[in-house]
Amino acid sequence: MKVVMDADCLIKLTKSKLKEMVCKHFSVVIPFLVKSEVLDNAGDLPDAVIIRENIDKKLLVVSKKSISGVKGEDAALSLYRQGKFDAVCSDDKKFIKKLRLLDIPYITPSVFIVILLKEGILTVKAATERLDDLSPFVSDDEYHTVKLVLENWRLQ
Repeated sequence: MKVVMDADCLIKLTKSKLKEMVCKHFSVVIPFLVKSEVLDNAGDLPDAVIIRENIDKKLLVVSKKSISGVKGEDAALSLYRQGKFDAVCSDDKKFIKKLRLLDIPYITPSVFIVILLKEGILTVKAATERLDDLSPFVSDDEYHTVKLVLENWRLQ
């Protein structure tokens, strides 16, 4: 699955230690503007160092396409429209509302956990641990919804 990701999603996946797993199992592209948002003025912050390493190792691809927009979300949407992407990845509530309105598929950070579980990459136990790592960065509603999915998965 080929996805374009905004800064919000990228940072949350990094903080929860999910990004490498996501990048290994999905083709993840970020607009240049997102790279700038995340890395410019970040110095040697741990998240920035990890993201730089991922870009250097080509786990994360930075798009070279000319993209309009003043914010990373605008650039992600523009890139989605230009490329052959399956979804946009974000956790920004306003941006998600816009994606819904435009009928554009999207993936939130916690939904990646469900997809990785469904594809057999994560066990239920590992998925629950990853969700707990992600919980400080997502809404209570999202956390509890995915938690319910994981609990029901156990029953299958």
